Amino acid sequence: MAVQAPPQPLILNDASVSIDGAVLDCVTNHLELSPDTASVTITTLCGETDYPGATKWSLVLTLEQSFDAGATEDTLSAAVDGGVPVAFEIIPYKSQPVSATNPSYSGMVVPKPYAPINGDAMAESTIDIEWSLVGPPVKSVTPGP
Repeated sequence: MAVQAPPQPLILNDASVSIDGAVLDCVTNHLELSPDTASVTITTLCGETDYPGATKWSLVLTLEQSFDAGATEDTLSAAVDGGVPVAFEIIPYKSQPVSATNPSYSGMVVPKPYAPINGDAMAESTIDIEWSLVGPPVKSVTPGP
């Protein structure tokens, strides 16, 4: 019997995240694609039963603030000012092609206002965003254009 190699855990040291086409890899220190499924409780004469309700997805990021052209502030403020959903994409290993072992996740997020400056004295200023997705994220195992 052949011995199978153990699965390799994903270490986020080569990931890519983009919002509206702007790549934010070098200012991202936390990324999360998070589902939230509400429960629906039905009460009858026989008791209560919980059922899964609608699932809402969020893109959660902690970004280092940067006022450089094309970086954090330019990207986020343009998205918020545009007033419409914008595209996002996450790739676990940016140095590898998208595949079954390196799927990309993409979709549309609804930009919301954020705190543009946040932090302590003598420390980096970070921005925490939690933007709702328009629908579930799309997982792709096929390289894009």
